[in-house]
Amino acid sequence: MSLLTSTEIIRIRDLGGLRRGDEVEAHCRKEVHYRGKVEDTAPGIGVVWIRDDADGRRAILHADEYAIWQIRTAPVEAGLAA
Repeated sequence: MSLLTSTEIIRIRDLGGLRRGDEVEAHCRKEVHYRGKVEDTAPGIGVVWIRDDADGRRAILHADEYAIWQIRTAPVEAGLAA
């Protein structure tokens, strides 16, 4: 048996559902502009701060400028049939 991962990408419309450490992408015109881990959120003003994977810098994402997508990865067991 081996351990594999399954990745699911979910559009986030309510920033209140994001937590520190969640991995997200910010899309604009169907292109990924940022990808990283959530550091802080301010759902009331539509803002999330992330640490960008590309350069390690902190980025502020405004929900009215970007489509925010959460990336969820879960382990999946796979085995060979006998």
